[in-house]
Amino acid sequence: MRIEEVLQESCVLNNLKGAGKKEVISELVYALKNAGVIQDAEKAVHVVLEREKLGSTGIGDGVAIPHGKLKGLKNILCVFGRSKEGLDFDAVDQKPVHIFFLLLAPEDSASLHLKMLSRISKILRDPSFRKSLIDLDATGDLYAKVIEEDRKHL
Repeated sequence: MRIEEVLQESCVLNNLKGAGKKEVISELVYALKNAGVIQDAEKAVHVVLEREKLGSTGIGDGVAIPHGKLKGLKNILCVFGRSKEGLDFDAVDQKPVHIFFLLLAPEDSASLHLKMLSRISKILRDPSFRKSLIDLDATGDLYAKVIEEDRKHL
């Protein structure tokens, strides 16, 4: 499964406004609601915040991949958000997070869920790619860059 199969351009936020973990997760989840792919945003926010209680999904190097499993979903959903300034997300390296990929998966999709987490982690290992995601301005450019990088790893 490729990122372009689960990430719509309408679910790319190039200027996150949230100042903390809960606000950013809400902002990301509401992008899915606004795109019409989920109904109950509050339930989705709750699921992701509950997962965060197990340990931060701020994996370091300015990246966080918050995720959770949501009852009633048929497919994995993804939102990409970027904070140029960065914010505290309790990352493992204690550094600000700039790049967020939020995933929601069906309850019974352990294998696909893990594969998508792995795929996103793989493309974000490249420091020059991460820097380009912070430097680009237009939402369309961000989306295109993510899809281009994902295709390099087919």
